[in-house]
Amino acid sequence: MTIRDPVPKNSRFYFFPLLTMVMVLMSILFFIGGPSYHSPRSFRSFWNLGHILYFAFLPLLLFSYSQGKQYKPLYQLSVIFGITLSLGALVELFQYGFDRSPDMGDIYRNMLGACMSVAFLLPIRKTLPKTPMLIFKSTLIILVALQCFPIAIALIDEHQARRDFPILSDFETPSQIQRWTGDAAISIENDISHPGNHTMQVALTTQMYSGTALKYYPTNWQSYQWFQFRIYNPSSDAIKITCRIHDKKHTQGLQRYQDRFNQTQSLSQGWNTITISLEEVRRAPEKRQMDLSQVYGVGIFSSRLPHPRKIYIDDVRLL
Repeated sequence: MTIRDPVPKNSRFYFFPLLTMVMVLMSILFFIGGPSYHSPRSFRSFWNLGHILYFAFLPLLLFSYSQGKQYKPLYQLSVIFGITLSLGALVELFQYGFDRSPDMGDIYRNMLGACMSVAFLLPIRKTLPKTPMLIFKSTLIILVALQCFPIAIALIDEHQARRDFPILSDFETPSQIQRWTGDAAISIENDISHPGNHTMQVALTTQMYSGTALKYYPTNWQSYQWFQFRIYNPSSDAIKITCRIHDKKHTQGLQRYQDRFNQTQSLSQGWNTITISLEEVRRAPEKRQMDLSQVYGVGIFSSRLPHPRKIYIDDVRLL
């Protein structure tokens, strides 16, 4: 069966060379560029959509420069999904050598892009049964919309974080949990002592270091004097918690202990308010001053606990 070319002949002279250049550029971006560890969540989510776009246009380019459009639909589908799986796996494998983190979610987005190509771009779509194709297209639209959903959530929370600053986290909206990371399991819970208020529960383990870190927040703290947060210890046994703060320059070096702020507090039962002078934070590095206009990390953690413990964090703010 011969299927008509998806691009009119009078447009091929301009369209496919331009598409080729775009695809080459996007291929380079698999290994160079893209979001860093501290990039906004919205940018990270938006960047992931590039996989869908790339593998949606790759089959179009492939079957236009070859004679693939003259092959049977089953053969074309085999080639499209075979190349998508193989190339996607190779990209994830090679990213180990380019300071990038492989992500199995990228394989899913690659396949989603290939499906979009089959459903909306390639002439093969006209050879498939109409009703199944309509269901297929509707499902794909929903799946792509779900991939866009994290962008919307991140943009809303980033706007709220800028609006609420100098409050860094009060956990009154569910999306704030995404500002935090770490090895300990975290969740937003009702405040034990204040009904209607919410806190972040942190399930500490017996690992050498166990805790959580504030990762997404406004990083310019120059206009403030104090960093403050509250921790609830539900146990009658005291627990030692360390707060670590570092700037951008610290992440670019060897990240030595002496090049950041570290302070350990003993928490008694009930609520404990921790207030830290930002002047002390500024002077904490051994051979320099910390840049409070680029505060890149805030960690709250325990060390070598004899048994798992739970703590609750709330009202993380600058004063």
